[in-house]
Amino acid sequence: MKKLLICFALVFATPAFAQLGPIGPSLAFGVHANFTNLNLPGPSVNGTSPLKDVYGGGYGGGAHVDISFVTLGIRVSGDYFTFSPDNDKYRAALAALVGSAASQFSLDGGRVSIFSGNVNAKMGVLPIPIISPYLTGGIGLARISADETKVIYQGQPTKSFPSFSSETKTSFNIGAGVDFKLGVDLFLEVKYTWILTDNQTSTYVPVTIGVTF
Repeated sequence: MKKLLICFALVFATPAFAQLGPIGPSLAFGVHANFTNLNLPGPSVNGTSPLKDVYGGGYGGGAHVDISFVTLGIRVSGDYFTFSPDNDKYRAALAALVGSAASQFSLDGGRVSIFSGNVNAKMGVLPIPIISPYLTGGIGLARISADETKVIYQGQPTKSFPSFSSETKTSFNIGAGVDFKLGVDLFLEVKYTWILTDNQTSTYVPVTIGVTF
């Protein structure tokens, strides 16, 4: 009798175990592209920081490894971002220092690069067959650096100054995303990210589009 009950239990439990998938975590690899903005402390010119707000949109890419459990995932990712200063924003900031002559100034160099590595938790909030929203948050390290900047007046370089020193600092991020299962595994993700740079925190908000194999 006891053996018969065990057999019945196994028969009815088999579909449930099948829905859970293989026991233990699954592993997958992928690549992604990033589009983002940047807000960081800029180098000082005449006691002010005209470059602080001149970095707008940037782009980059990276790769990731996903470790998936039943309801929770871990994503380990590496990313590269690059940003160029916006001359119009630079001239607007410089106008406060030199007045209308700022319209004749331009900027050369000053490109900012960020290399980062992060470990993020990923938790699904509404798992459905095709579209699965999730929340994510994590911690990592980011190295931020910038090229030397040259101020050009009427086509002639007038001043060169080093951008901020390269720094490798702790970073944090929090955001949300959506997984799309359309024959291939795609995702769209937005994260607010901050780097604990010296004196003032640097922030950026990458929008990431990726594929996981």
